Amino acid sequence: MKKQEVRPSIVVYADYREERSGVPRLIEEEGVPVVRKNLPMGDYVVSDNIVVERKTAWDFAKSLFDGRLFDQARRMREEYETVIFIVEGDPLRLRRYRNMQKQLYAAMVTLLVDYDSKIIYSGSPRESAYIIASIARRLAKTERYAILARKKGRIETVTDWQYYILQSFPGIGAKTARRIAERFKSLREFCNASLSEIASIEGVGEKKAELIFTILNRRFDNYTGRRKRATLEDFYKDTGSGE
Repeated sequence: MKKQEVRPSIVVYADYREERSGVPRLIEEEGVPVVRKNLPMGDYVVSDNIVVERKTAWDFAKSLFDGRLFDQARRMREEYETVIFIVEGDPLRLRRYRNMQKQLYAAMVTLLVDYDSKIIYSGSPRESAYIIASIARRLAKTERYAILARKKGRIETVTDWQYYILQSFPGIGAKTARRIAERFKSLREFCNASLSEIASIEGVGEKKAELIFTILNRRFDNYTGRRKRATLEDFYKDTGSGE
């Protein structure tokens, strides 16, 4: 089967510890560029809002029962809109957990419902690589890299609205929003901040800061409802910060 090529702007970020698994190389064989780096959480970051954690069936089952997986899911959910677990193998077939199927199902339901995470099963590292590459290709095709407002959820107080607005900026999750609130004290102060002040916030960095600064300071275009959605790539081109 002929490998599909994606736009150069689509990049998968892989934690450098995943190199031993061979998955990053296999993703590249699928035609998707991979950047290795030390990720603070997750094994792969596919966009500002999507993180992937790859686990063997054994590690998945073990971490479900010891609670480690729930903690991982909670922390990733604080920073990313979509959390995906790729499980290589079937944990229900493991000898140690053969008589604990109900407990495994209950734990997986908790992961899906309480932590709003997705689970995808894979048969091998190569299949895992194909899944991750397919996510990247799908994002490129549907322009899911566009800046999209997060779901509102339940907003009852002024503070809820303030944090909702902060988390509507690209790449800003709950933890980074709290850091912004501690630094700037009000939305007005944040909106009037300089580029260097925004970039100095832990979890933001120079590239996100340039995008946020552009969003805050560019004049509004006439919106007809039929225009193509602005993407991260478009903003980086306009600000001269694209790679």
